[in-house]
Amino acid sequence: MAALLKKRAVAEFSQVIQEEPRPIKKLKLVQKPLLPEVHLDLTVGTSTQEAVSSLIHLERQLSQIGENAVNIVRQLVDHYHREKESVVRWKIAHILGLLSKHPQCAADTIVEEIISLLKTEKSHKVVGQLIQSLQTVGLSAPDNRDLHLKIVQLAREHSKHTQHVVRSSCLNLIGAVGSQDTISKDTDQSEEHISVQTLLISFTQDQDPRVRSSAFRAVQQLHQRGQSIDLSVYDRTCKALTDDYEDVRTAAVKLMWILCHLYPESTVPVPESDDEIRLVDDGFAKICNMMNDISMKVRVEAATLLGSLHQVSPKFLEQTLDKKLMSNMRQKKSAHERAKDHYASGEWSSGQKWADDAPKDEVAPESVTLMNMGACGAFVHGTEDEFLEVRNAALDSLCELAAQSQEFAILSQDSIIDMFNDEIESVRLNAINSLRKLSNHVTLREDQLEIILGVLQDFSTTTREALRDMLCDVRVSTKESLNACIVGLLDNLRRYPQDKRSVWKCMKFLGKQHPHLTLPLVPTLLCLHPYFDTPEPDMDDPAYISVLLMVFNAAFSCPTMMTMFEDYTWQHYTYLRESLPDLVPVLKNQNEDKDDNLPGSSSSVSSFIQQITQQVENICSMENNTAQQMLQVIVKDLHKISELDSRNSASAECIGNFLQSQLLLTQLMTKQTVSSSCIMDNHTLATVEKILELTKICQHIFVGLGIAEIGLIRQTELKAITIQILTLMKAEMTNEKQQDMKQNYTKLIKNLKSYLSSSQCHPDAFTTYIFSVVDDLDLNGLPEFITSLQHATTMIKPSAFPIVNKIRKITAVINDPTGPTDKPLKFTAGLTLAVPVDVMLENVPCTSNIRIKKKFADQTVQLFTPKSSDFHKLGPLRHRLVTQVLMSHSLWTEPTNVELCVSMETASNQKFKDTSQDNVKQTIDLSKPVQVYVSPKQVKR
Repeated sequence: MAALLKKRAVAEFSQVIQEEPRPIKKLKLVQKPLLPEVHLDLTVGTSTQEAVSSLIHLERQLSQIGENAVNIVRQLVDHYHREKESVVRWKIAHILGLLSKHPQCAADTIVEEIISLLKTEKSHKVVGQLIQSLQTVGLSAPDNRDLHLKIVQLAREHSKHTQHVVRSSCLNLIGAVGSQDTISKDTDQSEEHISVQTLLISFTQDQDPRVRSSAFRAVQQLHQRGQSIDLSVYDRTCKALTDDYEDVRTAAVKLMWILCHLYPESTVPVPESDDEIRLVDDGFAKICNMMNDISMKVRVEAATLLGSLHQVSPKFLEQTLDKKLMSNMRQKKSAHERAKDHYASGEWSSGQKWADDAPKDEVAPESVTLMNMGACGAFVHGTEDEFLEVRNAALDSLCELAAQSQEFAILSQDSIIDMFNDEIESVRLNAINSLRKLSNHVTLREDQLEIILGVLQDFSTTTREALRDMLCDVRVSTKESLNACIVGLLDNLRRYPQDKRSVWKCMKFLGKQHPHLTLPLVPTLLCLHPYFDTPEPDMDDPAYISVLLMVFNAAFSCPTMMTMFEDYTWQHYTYLRESLPDLVPVLKNQNEDKDDNLPGSSSSVSSFIQQITQQVENICSMENNTAQQMLQVIVKDLHKISELDSRNSASAECIGNFLQSQLLLTQLMTKQTVSSSCIMDNHTLATVEKILELTKICQHIFVGLGIAEIGLIRQTELKAITIQILTLMKAEMTNEKQQDMKQNYTKLIKNLKSYLSSSQCHPDAFTTYIFSVVDDLDLNGLPEFITSLQHATTMIKPSAFPIVNKIRKITAVINDPTGPTDKPLKFTAGLTLAVPVDVMLENVPCTSNIRIKKKFADQTVQLFTPKSSDFHKLGPLRHRLVTQVLMSHSLWTEPTNVELCVSMETASNQKFKDTSQDNVKQTIDLSKPVQVYVSPKQVKR
């Protein structure tokens, strides 16, 4: 026996296995083309225009000059000395500044070249450009303090130039790179030793307005770069507010705003008085006074800056809503102050009346300017301005200041509500949104509601929608006011039936916000009588549903009104609770099992889903028959959960779709049709198509999937495509189609491999094997390719789906049109019909791929792409689509329905049935189809 075993072992080890040599892999070296070297030759040009064109061409190629940058700088400088035309020298100076950003060019070298050019330049425009180039060089070297000191000193020397262009360029350079380091340590404040800020302030009195505005902007640049600004700038800024030029006044207003933030508690003297006030109050009053400026640009700037001055005293804020000035051109004083002034005057009186002939505190008429009103009526003038830009800016600032103070919000609500009647729609929308932001501070009065509710008759859908959203948040004071809101909304519903969903939502929040005001209105709203039975209202009436929604939401916080409900009211409640669950609350007095804490609640369902995911963790190690039986039960349970529990329906449906794809794969492998040599039937292809459809839905419809979950879905997709390609290759196909199919398949594998490696996901056994032989698949012939895939399919096993994140499903609900009607929409055949569509989109991260699918009676399908302006963002993942779908068709013999459906357009995976259809656009339906009854008519001649 031992000899026999020895003989067998020797026989086994003595066998010679001869392996066929594998083909040598061919490496394809790709050499990137070298960028062409940039050369400059300005001597070729015979005219100024050709020289400028050459310089413009050089400017466009600055990123490609490479190591030739130093030579180009030298050529530009040499040609600069020979050039006689100032426009060419100006362009060369501009390019020298841009070259300072190149790593091959030293900033110090370019500065020296520019300084040498400044010494011989006569044209003031070229000098100004050279100084601007110095500014560009300084900004390109932010850490070179010595360089900054050098160019700032040069700018100081040229700041005495006679031309405003040069002076403005010098001031811009000082503001851009100047700092405290450039202040001389010498205490002598001569012209050679003067601080940067003092130098800039001295130019605020320049004779040229462009230089004055540049000086103020340079001071602002110092502040933006973190440099401190002295309080001494305030006096010059106040004087500049009355400058004759609007650019100077605009710059002064901005600097005034900066000083109010830097020194809010500093005190400044009041003109012609011994009193002092806070700087922020004085600056606020002066900026308010600029609301009367003759320039619209200055008024917009002043109105915009007022809103961020939150430290202003309340008395100054209140003056902005009052137009009253000082009476009789006198300064108002108390009795003690008047007695003290009379005593200090030392004048004699007749004795008949105390201080009857004493000189009064007259104000010189020339010292009073009627337009200089300070903060008085600033926002009143702003909201009544003739330009919509000023009105919008004033509304924004008024709303921002009112949000900081409840008292000011109450005072400002009249001014905001007056803007509801503005002639410009954007201003009306701004006023509505501003009042909505102040809903926590204000309560609407009856006289204000008359203006507010009038907007519900506006033709603009956006304006009506914004007003209803505002009514959802505000509070009213009396039941008469609430009744007026109800009447206005019902009238809105009668005029514009397409606003039905929005009106219902507004009625819900009105009842929720005012339960105790709704209670006395219930008998009138529900037509109740203490002695007589009233007829049951029609549930198809949208107005009656609106009233019920308001009453039910009010009854949630005021159970007293539930005792007033009739029996049919409770029946209507049950119907609305099932049909409109997001608008109807759960009334606790109802004998319904609606408690969330019961065993069938959402928390228990979540735990049940987690148990299911734990059960399938080891499904890959089970036999196919056992795994198939388990998956059938689990998929059935998950689909049932997705129908019953709305909170966990997305998670249950996503897991159910994935496990159903695993079930279909397991069924294919159980039949052993993949590895067998028999011809595949159409049932296998249909099953594969179903798997691909499920994986596509899991990838695109559900939001919140992690990288691991997406990796599992794509691996399942690869398994299905492998089975599909094997099935198709066993059919009678041409060699060319098989080669294209093979190429597309290897491309798909490489894309999946790069995705899994970048996301650090672990592939399963099937995917690991495919990745290991992907290079061989690309090089081998078709028989070896099919053999490798057949061997890979034997490794296909079902996978588990561990979900960690909260999953949401992309959904769409078509609110308008509501469905088929008896009256068709008629249009001329061959022309277009605009069908209004109102859609609510949930959990949509991007709206660019949302489409409206139109399916006609002849089974033709068209996609309509809405405009980006048709989408209104209501939340991070919530949008509303209001658009008009264009529809056209040839002549029909009789009217019929056209189905409209909201779909998501996605780039499909590569199709292996027909390789010419790669990257075909496909859609996934997001909503239920709605039928529109249309009738194309013949053209009348």
